Amino acid sequence: MSDCVNDNVVDVQGAWQHNGFGLANNPDVLAALAAEAGADVSDAALLYFTAYDREQESDGWTFDPVRWRARSPASSAAVANDVRVPASGASTLLGYDVVVLGDFLEHSPLSCNSIAKELHVNEHCLFASLDEAVAAIDAGAFGNGCEDGVYTIFGVHRVQ
Repeated sequence: MSDCVNDNVVDVQGAWQHNGFGLANNPDVLAALAAEAGADVSDAALLYFTAYDREQESDGWTFDPVRWRARSPASSAAVANDVRVPASGASTLLGYDVVVLGDFLEHSPLSCNSIAKELHVNEHCLFASLDEAVAAIDAGAFGNGCEDGVYTIFGVHRVQ
């Protein structure tokens, strides 16, 4: 989910068009920013993210299954969270990513810290199920010196 290992076609945060997760609320915002930047998005995949309703704060070493709490989006939003949900059947779930949140989505330890080499992930470098992602956090899989911060889980969907 972060641009550490992925190309960021448009800069939603830099344009101050991001919601409380540091993402665009809908494809129209992305299309307008891409056009403004002169970016060729003909081969780009449009992804849609769903946030798990729980999060856990870590110092980068310690995780505790009893420390889950209700999720609170970052406060740096330039626009309100008003996400346009794809129509039923218009997206395909690719898997679940574990993401460190700061002012917005910062890192995916699975890819940014290469933790995926130590865990069972699918061809998209994602967990196959929400339960697997929760279990990995509870087991301390991201306690190997990954970034400290608030960890939460996002479903990653490819929009058709």
